[in-house]
Amino acid sequence: MVSKSKKKSKIPFHEKVEHARTDTTVPSDIPAEKSIDQLIQELKDPDEIVRSTAAGALGHRKSEKAVGPLILALKDNHVYVRHGAAWALGEIKSETAVDALRLALNDEDEITRGKAAEALGKIQGN
Repeated sequence: MVSKSKKKSKIPFHEKVEHARTDTTVPSDIPAEKSIDQLIQELKDPDEIVRSTAAGALGHRKSEKAVGPLILALKDNHVYVRHGAAWALGEIKSETAVDALRLALNDEDEITRGKAAEALGKIQGN
């Protein structure tokens, strides 16, 4: 008899990230008690899913303290992290982010450019 190996069903990476990005509540895998400082540290995590989810959670928390680290995340090598950072900066609505978001309008990724434009619109009241 041939033994069958059980395969774990995996949710594709893009589905996990997009769910976290479009959900209007804090993603369920981010405990409410997780501090802004912890989330900022997670923006430096080697795993792009962790970085992306942290950016989204910071946007939901709307803390000015996260603006600088999110501006740095706009230059992340992974596109979903850049999406999350641009979206989060739009949620925080800090004037400090305007120059960085304007630079993100030149990002190689169309969605990142769109999220940067949306964020600028939120910040500048358009």
